Amino acid sequence: MRHVKIYYDGEGDLLEVQFTPGEKHRRTGIVLTDEITLFCDTTYETLLGFNIVVYSKLLSRPARPITELSSAPQEIQDKVKMLLEKSPLNQFLHLEGDNLRIEDVQLSELVFG
Repeated sequence: MRHVKIYYDGEGDLLEVQFTPGEKHRRTGIVLTDEITLFCDTTYETLLGFNIVVYSKLLSRPARPITELSSAPQEIQDKVKMLLEKSPLNQFLHLEGDNLRIEDVQLSELVFG
């Protein structure tokens, strides 16, 4: 079972999700959109977490293009897209081509293997 830490700051409307919190990894951040940043190890193979600013506002919006990722080298783009398609990240963020939709997930619906 994966350990997950979910933190929501209502005043700042910030959602922070950490997968395997407490484990030590060298990490890097990848800006997907102006509001969504993904964190993974420096090889882009292990998902560590993500942040979403203006979370509640983005829930009501359609899928957003991941334009910021397009400036990264193709190899990194491919690895990040693979992370986006895997569980547990795909329970929060759904990749639709080159667009990203935020899922409105209730904590009771989350199951991590």
